[in-house]
Order: sequence, then structure tokens, then C-alpha cells
Amino acid sequence: MKSMYRETHETGIEERAHAPAIPRLLAAWNELHERYGYVPFDPFDPVHLGPDAEDLIVLVPLGDDDYVYVHQGATIRATVGLDMTGRRTSDVRGATGTFFREVYARVLADKKALFTLHRGGPASEVHLWERLLLPCRDSDGSDVIVVYSKVREFRDDLLSAILDASLDGILAVRLRRGAGGRPVDGELIAANRRASQFLGRPIEDLVDCQLLEAFPGVVETGIWDRCIVVAETREAAEFTVSYRQDGVDGWFEAAVAPLGDGFMITFADITARKQAEDAAELQRLEFAAANQALKSEIARRQALETELNRLAAIDPLTGALNRRALTEGLQKALSLAERYAHAISVVLLDLDHFKAINDTFGHAGGDAVLRQVGLTLGHGLREGVDLVGRLGGEEFVVVLPYAGIDEAVAAAERVRAVLADAEILHEGRTIRCAGSFGIASWDGRETLDRLLSRADHALYRAKAAGRNVVLIDDGHWSGLTIETEAGLAPSSDVVAFEPHARRGTRPRRKAPGTQA
Repeated sequence: MKSMYRETHETGIEERAHAPAIPRLLAAWNELHERYGYVPFDPFDPVHLGPDAEDLIVLVPLGDDDYVYVHQGATIRATVGLDMTGRRTSDVRGATGTFFREVYARVLADKKALFTLHRGGPASEVHLWERLLLPCRDSDGSDVIVVYSKVREFRDDLLSAILDASLDGILAVRLRRGAGGRPVDGELIAANRRASQFLGRPIEDLVDCQLLEAFPGVVETGIWDRCIVVAETREAAEFTVSYRQDGVDGWFEAAVAPLGDGFMITFADITARKQAEDAAELQRLEFAAANQALKSEIARRQALETELNRLAAIDPLTGALNRRALTEGLQKALSLAERYAHAISVVLLDLDHFKAINDTFGHAGGDAVLRQVGLTLGHGLREGVDLVGRLGGEEFVVVLPYAGIDEAVAAAERVRAVLADAEILHEGRTIRCAGSFGIASWDGRETLDRLLSRADHALYRAKAAGRNVVLIDDGHWSGLTIETEAGLAPSSDVVAFEPHARRGTRPRRKAPGTQA
């Protein structure tokens, strides 16, 4: 036989009670108890309570665990359809009468207020009664029990409609406690249609059933432990749990809230949603992987294109710019110099007696010399600013933006000295080389061809002057005292560099021819 639903509480009464009168009556009782060590009946006499008396019961103990009703409020009489005034609690049959007598005896023995919840008896439509039991002392010193009894403000039909309309499964559970008050199981006091479908049992079989028996897996999934924490801390919780039913994995979302000495759990099966979310996440990861692969491929192709462009601009032997790339770079540098009115100089280098090197050491030896020249020219230059290129054969060009004639001469002299002192090892033999240098600084107006022609003119004159020297376009030697040879007078069309905006282009003059 199933037991009736009931709860008893000595603490947390204010939080559990629904009726506003209960906390007020309890506060008055506590104040009197603290003042006198007991509570006189007179302040709780129905005569003095006003409207609260309509929900009041007054009992007097008769002995033999029985009690007589000396007052029963009109609201209670109307609700239960029965007047118990003058009758005994032993007249209330079954589990309800037994429960009443047990809590009355407990109140008199402990002299403490008690709060109870129980299912209605005669009034079958009433879902729950909540009652505040207060032990008092009459003026003659005899015991009196005052009971404020109120129907909870919902009925079975309304509650059932709400529960069954829910798309979530709902279970209301009262804890069953073992030794030491530790929860060992739960008793189902309410269940809705969706919970019945999920658990595979009719609702009438679930009510008053044990939770651990009705809800397989509740312990293994950790739900039970979470529910106990909610019931004891009085703090609600939400979580997602996986389950396995009929060999199929599923998930549901659960929310647990405290309810009396137990909890209410609502849960919704989210297997379809979880599977859709997992599929969407997998698709997102696949898209992300594909996108990353595409980015990697684009980066690889960009790097390849950059490398191909670099290789297309580089002389493979020396690592210097080839003629086409050098010409483009110099043209850009001249455009910037013209726009922002800054200096730019060009240094031409031609190796001395390179044919003799090839004849003596072979073309492999000549290539070794050219490689060394490329390394020497690149050393010490400004990265991303200066340009080094090979025009062809043994002739090289260095472009020095933002450098006037003095800076260009100093740079060329450093390179000339390094080359003159260098010992290039090739197949166990030492090769020595030198170079002649011609320098021209842009005059602020001339074209690229004219600038190169002037530098080439200076190089031609350096060759004629004996080689291994640096000569600028005006015919002066850089730091050298050498007698000017006939035919090597400064060119008459050289104009000193003065930064200014473009003012037109002067007529070009042909530079003398060049020779090695």
C-alpha cells in the first residue's frame, strides 16, 4: 500500500510556507517564547485573532495519544465539508489520522513550532495542506495546540493541466533519509505526461514510487548527486546530461529547484538538437579546415610567385639584380628623387683585366671572381634602399638613393680597397682582382640614360687613367693625387646637384664610348 505524502520541518518554515499568515504567527510565537520560556495561549485564542481564526484549529490533549478539537475555523470546515469541533483525532481514520497524532505528540514533547505539508483527506480535490503547529500553555497551565491550516493555492486539476501542457518532463521528489539524515532515495510525489513517456511508465505507477527504481541511470549519470546538492543548499541548478536508452546515445537538459524536503526536476530531451549542433560544429570545423587549407595554398602560391619574381629579377651567378630589374629599380628611385627633391648617385664598376683572369683560371675562376664581387658590393649597403645590379659580363652598378657625391665616393672607395686586397681561392689557387669605378650624381633634371652615360663616362676615364681607381664625373680623383692625363678634362655639361622640382629636361649630349 502506498503511503500518503507528508513533510515535517522545524527550520526554514518562513521559506517553505505559502500563506502570508504563517511567518507572522511564527514570529509572534517566537517572541513570546523568548520572553517567557513558554507561549501563553491567550494571544492565539481565536477570539483575538480576527480573520486568521477562520483557518485555525485548537486542540487539547486527552491522553493516550488522542486530542479533542475545541475550535475549527469556518474556512477549514467549508473546505473539508466536515465539522470536527468536539470530536477527537482518533475519529480521523487511516494514515492521515496517524500522521496528525504523531506530529501533535511531537509538538508537545519538543515544545517547538512545527511546519507540515500533507495531501488532503476528505477533500480529494485539494492537493496540499500546509500547517503551522504551535504548542501553547493555557491560563491553568494545561497544554493547548494551535494549528494554522491553509490549503495551498492550487488544485489537482489545475496542476495536472499545467504539468501535462509542459513540453518538458517534470518530476517532484521528496527525499527519503537514512541514518544520520543522509538522503538515500526519493519518493515521487508528482509526474507529468512527458516524464511518464520518457520513463516508460504510467503516471499512476510513478506517484509514490521510489526515484532510484523509477528512473534508471539517475545515479550513474550524476543526476542524483546534483539533485541532493540542490535540495540541501536550496540553490537551483541547470545542466546537460547524456544517457543511453535501447542502445542509443541521447542527451537532455535538466533544471533542478528545491521543493520542500526534496526537489523538482524538469528535463527536455535535446538529442535531435544536440545531433544537429554536433553536425553543424563538424561542418564548421570542416569549413575552417578547408578555409585554412585554401589560405595555406594561397600563401604557398604567393610565396612561389614572390620567389619566381625574385628569381626573374636576380642574376643567378652573382645574386645581384639583373639588367631589367636594375633599370626598373633605378627608374623608380629617380622618380622618388624628383618628387621629393633628394640626392641620388650611381656607381659603375668594371673589373680590370677580367679577360686575363678567364684566360688564366678558366671561366670557372672568372665566375668565382664575379660571385665575390657580388658579395662585396652587397656588404654594408642599406637594405631595402640601395640597389646592386649586374649589367652584364664584368660590369656592375650600385644605386645609392639619398646619397650625394661624397657619400658615393666613400662607398666606392671602400669597395675598391676590399677588392684590391681580396684573395679569392679557386681550386687551390689564389686569384686577385681589382676594379675601376665611375660615379655620377643626379643633377635634378636629367634622364636615367643621361645619368648612366655620365657615370659610364667617368668609368671610361678611370680605365684610361690606369684602372683600380674611383673617378667622378667632373674628373676629380677621390682622395688621390694623380696627374690629369691629356684628354681627361672634366665634362663641360656637369651641373652640381641642387634639390628642386622638375623644371624641364635639358638637351642630352652623347657620352664618350666605353672600353674595358
